[in-house]
Amino acid sequence: MKKALILHAWYNNPTSHWYPWLKDELEKKKYTVCVPELPTMNTDLPDMKKQLRSIENLHIIDPDTTLIGHSLGCLLALRVAEKIAYKKMILVAGWDFDDGTTPGHKLFWPNKIDHAAIKTHVKKIYCISSDNDPYTPATQVEDMSKRLKGVFILIKGAGHFVEKDGITCFPELLPLL
Repeated sequence: MKKALILHAWYNNPTSHWYPWLKDELEKKKYTVCVPELPTMNTDLPDMKKQLRSIENLHIIDPDTTLIGHSLGCLLALRVAEKIAYKKMILVAGWDFDDGTTPGHKLFWPNKIDHAAIKTHVKKIYCISSDNDPYTPATQVEDMSKRLKGVFILIKGAGHFVEKDGITCFPELLPLL
């Protein structure tokens, strides 16, 4: 059974941006889809450990699961992949370097990302960026894709892939699923 877990961005929720559209599209393809409200994600100091526990309690991740992370949700997907094997990871506007300049992200960095473990646990990795993302430059996403041995995809004019950038559906994701 195909499963998908969509991890939303900081100060967002399961009904933000393109998440509901993607959930509907995946369900049409017979996926079991989970878009959880991530605990503490709408606070100034999101807590990765609480979010990881919340995801583990869903009991959805197995070798047939695809994780789709957006922005800070990508870091959460990476942290999950350090410990648990799953089929595919799609990282949208994400990064994998120690974000020491953003106090709100500090709980996501108890240690550096373990790229070797992630490459062992996840069969296929896609790293998606936009040429005009104001927060995560495409060069950083491309570098992350190289460290993860993933596929880098550049989409023109999508900003940070949020509703204010006009992104309420995301058809470029469908061929990757």
